[in-house]
Amino acid sequence: MALKPTEQGMKEAAAKFLAEGEELVTVGWASEKGVKYYYVGLTNRRLLIIRLSTLYKVKGEESIPLAELEACSIYEGYKYAPPDVALISQIAETSLYVKTKGGKKRAFRFPKILGLDNKQVPVTIMESLKLEG
Repeated sequence: MALKPTEQGMKEAAAKFLAEGEELVTVGWASEKGVKYYYVGLTNRRLLIIRLSTLYKVKGEESIPLAELEACSIYEGYKYAPPDVALISQIAETSLYVKTKGGKKRAFRFPKILGLDNKQVPVTIMESLKLEG
């Protein structure tokens, strides 16, 4: 059964992947490269990335330990948008960019979509990490 992308649904999905003693700081719905969907959360130990199907069914998880993160930054809206900027600007909220010490880069877009307002999630992640981007 797919968990609906609600705040409670995201927290329930994330809770299934938490280790004993691990605490969820924040979680939000995000996309990567426009076609990959995730619940992206921050715990007291790692950046938790929960892979979703297009119907929001949980497909698995991956994570980046906090010790592996080198830098992060946030950007309001999309850096690159198609000519239909009016439509994009209505759904775009905030993007989170992370870089690991191994040089791997990830970019997650947290749109205001499906009734969710994700704008604060990447801000909370960045403030909690206190890494320079």
